Amino acid sequence: MGHLLSSFFALLRRYALLFIGIVLILVCGSWLRGEWRQVRAVAAELPALRTAQQHADTVQARLRDEVMRDARRMSAATLPQLDARMREVDAAILRLERQQAQLRDPLALLRAGADTLPARLEQAALQGIELELRRQERAWLATLRSRLGFLLDQEAARRHLEGLRLAYLGEFQVQEVAKKQLAAAYARQGWFDRVFPYSATRRQLRALETQVAAQTARTDAALVRFRRQKALVEQLPRAPDLATLAIDERRLAAAAAPLAGRLRRAETFAAQSVAWQTWQVVKPVLGAAVAVLVSWIVVPFAIRAVFYFVLAPLAARARPIVIAGPRDGDDRPFHAWRRLRGSAPQISAVSQRLTLGPGDEMLIRPAYCQSQPEHVEVGTKLLFDWSYWLPSIAAHLWLLNRLHAPRAAEIVVSSTVDPLEEVALLEIPAGAAFVLQARGLAGVLYRRGQRPRIRSHWRLGTLHAWLTLQLRYLSFEGPATLVVKGRRGVRLENAGAGRLVSQDATLGFSTNTHYSTVRARPFLPYMLGRRALLDDRFAGDDAYYLYEEIPARGQAGYRDRNPLEALVDAGLKALGV
Repeated sequence: MGHLLSSFFALLRRYALLFIGIVLILVCGSWLRGEWRQVRAVAAELPALRTAQQHADTVQARLRDEVMRDARRMSAATLPQLDARMREVDAAILRLERQQAQLRDPLALLRAGADTLPARLEQAALQGIELELRRQERAWLATLRSRLGFLLDQEAARRHLEGLRLAYLGEFQVQEVAKKQLAAAYARQGWFDRVFPYSATRRQLRALETQVAAQTARTDAALVRFRRQKALVEQLPRAPDLATLAIDERRLAAAAAPLAGRLRRAETFAAQSVAWQTWQVVKPVLGAAVAVLVSWIVVPFAIRAVFYFVLAPLAARARPIVIAGPRDGDDRPFHAWRRLRGSAPQISAVSQRLTLGPGDEMLIRPAYCQSQPEHVEVGTKLLFDWSYWLPSIAAHLWLLNRLHAPRAAEIVVSSTVDPLEEVALLEIPAGAAFVLQARGLAGVLYRRGQRPRIRSHWRLGTLHAWLTLQLRYLSFEGPATLVVKGRRGVRLENAGAGRLVSQDATLGFSTNTHYSTVRARPFLPYMLGRRALLDDRFAGDDAYYLYEEIPARGQAGYRDRNPLEALVDAGLKALGV
């Protein structure tokens, strides 16, 4: 029961963790998708919004200057000119209001799409700025017209007052003339006229008195009218000062607020978003990175094409490399290869028996000495050849077993570390030599005191050496028996008129061999990196070459090594290792 419960809870815990992982992945994916969508939107909108804002500011400054220039011009205009200008401004306001209504149409917004948002915001801001400026100009023009009408009314009142004053002065002058005539008539009457009331003089005096009284009444009425008008004129308020047009910047900012708000939100996102800041860092080098990537892909193919179609054909026409030819009158060492293991080209096996006679000495890597008789004396050889210490160390020919026996003994040599390796016994006759890459050497058997001599052969003046990066060749002179190792087997074949073999498989060749390189075919596998550029070509009568059946250098692990290892291997190959 306990085991069942523990299994149930373990299953429940596993699926709970799986569910939590799925939720976290979905949440992170949604967040990343949203961030990327915002980054794309800001990347597309921010430059356009900044350009739109700059254009809106420029247009606003230009329109402000135009409105202020028109205001200065209209400040001295007449009433008809003001009315005409107000009609023009009203028409402009009506036009802009219609355009704004069309811009806010939902169907127009759907047809325009989100990609035109900066352009639509810019257009709306420009229309809003111009509309607000025209409205402020219209209000100022209305104020200007009211002041001008007030001034005209005051001027008419003053002119009417002046007319009443002149009318009063006229009536007063007439009154004074009548009074003077009445005074003159009083002065002309006699005692009779004063006693007799119905005389002609008295009738004239009564007529003059009536005329003076009527004129006085008219004069007083004119004075009353003048004084009443004067009181009205004195009670009229003072005309307001002519104020210049003052642009309300806050209302202009409110008209362009959608564009400024969108730009402010985009800049805030750009300042706070890690994704946007990362995009800004990556964006300047993105083109260079793409160019480098394309070069990284294309340049190797171009270099391979140059090597394949230019350098390889040149190398094929170059003279082959011959390490050493037969001496005059003595071709025995080179005919001796015919007797090696009959006609069978494969000379290797999983294990080989090698006879160690009295007076013989054998140097062999410990991993290849499988068994030996008990009476065989085993010592240690620190380095295979001190004259060639670097090839000896690079080829693992150090800390070797040194074997010798007082009587004949059979030594079994075999690889104890690699199940695919086989070993071969290559007998080098006296006077002969064989070029061998030190990496293929596992041991050597020779007469004590007659250790095989190693010679260096530099070939710096041939294109074959430079294309294969093998500038030095090491030859082993007989008499000796070399223990050679190779994966899946080692083959020794007669070159004859010419044989081709993979360069990675080559282990060595006889010194009389005509060695050269030829271009590998076909082209496409080489271009895709599935095979080397060159194959080794061996030719010559009684010339032999040695190769392993599965080259270690062709394996995936060898080809995938890091650049430092590849550089070291190239240097060792150049030295013949």
